[in-house]
Amino acid sequence: MFFSIPDVTEISAKSSHNQQAYTLFNVHVNGVHHCSLRYSQLYIFNQELRRLLPRAMGNVDVFPPKKLFSLSTKETDERRILLEHYLQAVSQNKYILTTSYFNEFFLNAQRETFLTKLNNTDDKVNMKICLLNKHEIVIENVSTKGNTTHLFDLCISKLQLSQDFHSYFALFFFTQNDKNQMNILRPLYDFESPYLSFEQNKKAYEQIHIVLKRSYWDSEIDLQMIEDRRARNLLFVQAQYEIEQSEPLCPNELYQQLETLKNNNSLKDYILLARTTKFYGHIFLPNCAILYPIDDKTTQKLCQCILAIGNNEIICCIQIDEKKKKKIKDITFKVTRIRCWKITRTKQESFIAIEYLIDKDRLDWITIHTQQSPLINTCLQNIVDEIIAKRVSSATPLTQETTTNESTKSKGADGLAKRTNSQAERIENNLFEGALGDDDL
Repeated sequence: MFFSIPDVTEISAKSSHNQQAYTLFNVHVNGVHHCSLRYSQLYIFNQELRRLLPRAMGNVDVFPPKKLFSLSTKETDERRILLEHYLQAVSQNKYILTTSYFNEFFLNAQRETFLTKLNNTDDKVNMKICLLNKHEIVIENVSTKGNTTHLFDLCISKLQLSQDFHSYFALFFFTQNDKNQMNILRPLYDFESPYLSFEQNKKAYEQIHIVLKRSYWDSEIDLQMIEDRRARNLLFVQAQYEIEQSEPLCPNELYQQLETLKNNNSLKDYILLARTTKFYGHIFLPNCAILYPIDDKTTQKLCQCILAIGNNEIICCIQIDEKKKKKIKDITFKVTRIRCWKITRTKQESFIAIEYLIDKDRLDWITIHTQQSPLINTCLQNIVDEIIAKRVSSATPLTQETTTNESTKSKGADGLAKRTNSQAERIENNLFEGALGDDDL
């Protein structure tokens, strides 16, 4: 996720319930307004986090100090920027994000900001959860104040999915374009009310859906669920969606076989065959552009592309004209060869830059321009997390203990990625720093 505070709202003394003027800082998550908070509320939030999690908060930016007198417009803007940097640092610490205090604080802040502004005063509403084939599941009597976990549990219960598989699925926001295609926007977080976030996102996107989909990257997990009828149905819907998304990028003779299996209702065989295709398990991000070194290794060219993320890699699919014929060229970046990455997101632009091991003695910055840079950051962190967890779990007890200690030393309290003091957006890849960057050379 990407926290920002793009603007403030000044509340006059006449509008204030205690007849005192104050400033509200409008907190956005991935570009959409999540809540509005006073400086005093964020000050208490910081004090409580430092009391509860002193070690985790050790590397977080210093909270902007109190001032004795009222702030000028310039000073308010400076405070806004400092608070934004502070929230970005806090939100990148995975350990802090999982605490009940963090989630309850921002959930309550969202409720206080929007519940009274909505025309719907009912405490309970009916909500629709979609699958990737656009099938709708209606969840009745959902609390408008409930968080994402509450809605997810209701949805999973209605589907009667085995409890063994609950952790393999999650809720996501998807948009639908004018061609009726579903594109991923972001996951839903535990610190938000799905109902309130849905209402806010409707203002930013013409068509928005809450979608239940697979939440893991390791395709071997499929084999644990494929014998269960309900889990297999969900896997089939996911596989079918991915095949439809990838077919224009990678024409394959397997697609005709897959169509036959689908028509014969051979879901298990369909999934097993789909797993052999190039883009199985990938998410697709359209409308991207990549700045990539070309022949002389110093000149870079901006190319429009579709991004596919999965199988421990990022694939940039670029359409090129070759002998008057349009052809798709793939540029693949292995996650284990990414040294670090950093996000830049402003009102004017949004991009993610990755420092990539081109060959054994050459690192280059590759820049991908997309409004989905926060989502790419989330994907990279989750992929790294899965790889590390898998390698640690397969180690011997002695090796595992050593690995865990070293990892903690380099990663800090979040257990995954650390931020440098000089550049808050820079995120280190501990797979690379652990001398694993040469694996794929």
